[in-house]
Amino acid sequence: MFSLMANCCNWMKRWREPARKVTLLMVGLDNAGKTATVRGIQGENPQDVAPTVGFSKVDLKQGKFEVTIFDLGGGKRIRGIWKNYYSESYGVVFVVDSSDVQRIQETREAMAEVLQHPRIAGKPVLVLANKQDQEGALAEADIIENLSLEKLVNENKCLCQIEPCSAVLGYGKKVDKSIKKGLNWLLGNIAKDYEAITERVQKDTAEQRALEEQDKRERAERVRRIREEREREEREEAEREGRNIPEEEPDEENIQSPFQPIGDVISENEDKEKERMRHRPPQEDGEDEEEEDEEAAAEDGRQTSAAVAAAAAAGEQGRKKTSKLHLKRKHRVDPLRVEDGPAESRTPPPPPVGWATPKVSRLPKLEPLGDSRHSGKSAPRGGRKSRCPFANRRHDIKPSPSV
Repeated sequence: MFSLMANCCNWMKRWREPARKVTLLMVGLDNAGKTATVRGIQGENPQDVAPTVGFSKVDLKQGKFEVTIFDLGGGKRIRGIWKNYYSESYGVVFVVDSSDVQRIQETREAMAEVLQHPRIAGKPVLVLANKQDQEGALAEADIIENLSLEKLVNENKCLCQIEPCSAVLGYGKKVDKSIKKGLNWLLGNIAKDYEAITERVQKDTAEQRALEEQDKRERAERVRRIREEREREEREEAEREGRNIPEEEPDEENIQSPFQPIGDVISENEDKEKERMRHRPPQEDGEDEEEEDEEAAAEDGRQTSAAVAAAAAAGEQGRKKTSKLHLKRKHRVDPLRVEDGPAESRTPPPPPVGWATPKVSRLPKLEPLGDSRHSGKSAPRGGRKSRCPFANRRHDIKPSPSV
């Protein structure tokens, strides 16, 4: 009865404790199946996976852990960025292509470089012998022997577990049991020494940030020295040749950005205008009118600027609004004088004569139908025949009655 109550208390204690945040690194050679493994764990289809360029970040919840997995690219040119993530990792998942026997030596060298790093040594490592479904894949014992895994683990004091698996056979709840078993082993070993690993991660992260800041300062100092040396050489050359020494350009850091919020510019102009009006001396009436005109113009400009700012803000929110322009004395339009009368309309110029003038097409002259212009023999009694200028055949036309 006492043991039952103790177990219940321990269970309640574990249930109430907050989720632990863990960062894992998934590394390995290119085409080893890292991204497919991450997708399978995440619950996505691992088929048709594109090569990872750089890295990809995946967040998932595994039991009492909030796990962040950094899937790092495995190409030769990308492996140099692995060391930038060692400081914040709690454990490492190294994926091996067990079917690629020709690159097993390259895999061994990459694994030795990872485990020998001072920020990885001592942390738990999970080795996934992927692609066991393909023909000619190496068995677990052969992989341990070819990678010299025992020697690497003992030299760097890393807890290690190897699991033969296949990432493309399932995903989600149907993911390969070996992958699930290896991930649970890795998180369990991290949980046993979670406080110590967390303290080490924080320390390594702070040191890495300090080194990055130092490198940044040293790089800026090198750039400054190179720039000063180049300017000194240019001045010496200009003095030898007798040329004028060009003025030094202002530092980019001290240059004020020309892009400022429109509200700040308007408020600054208003403050300047108020300050100027406060300190101006008394003036005559004519000058007062001119000042009023200037004030009206300034007021128009401020209202126009405010309208522009409102239109810009409305455009950012996806709404189109038009600002109404208020007419002031500067925008007044004088009416037309009636006394002047309408302007005389000018006669249009004659059309040009030349080769571009279109020719006028004329119809052929038609002859009347009377007997006055008919020449030749008299027409028969039944009627006379006449040729129509617009037809290709003859037809009968009755004679017109005599007047």
